[in-house]
Amino acid sequence: MLIGRIGAQVALLAFSLSLLAGLLAGNTPVTVLSRALVMLVVALVLGQFVAWCGHIVLLDYLTQRKAEIDIEHAEQRRRIREQALGTQDSAPQRTQVDG
Repeated sequence: MLIGRIGAQVALLAFSLSLLAGLLAGNTPVTVLSRALVMLVVALVLGQFVAWCGHIVLLDYLTQRKAEIDIEHAEQRRRIREQALGTQDSAPQRTQVDG
């Protein structure tokens, strides 16, 4: 979804810049529009490819970061459990005295 949007934005930017450059160069309207349409398609493909690469990189980073956070939480739970068990073991034991 985001990949398509980024690709479309890049394509429209390239299309508008191609139109302006063609008009400023004094080319005929058919030449300007045909070249701008070619740039639109090329920029759409390139924009989607770059957005897809960014998506893969971000997904990889977030997966790695989530694994690190899960490990940290597991270690914290282990420490808390050990502390709770340690305080229960160190509590004074009551013994009954006959008498």
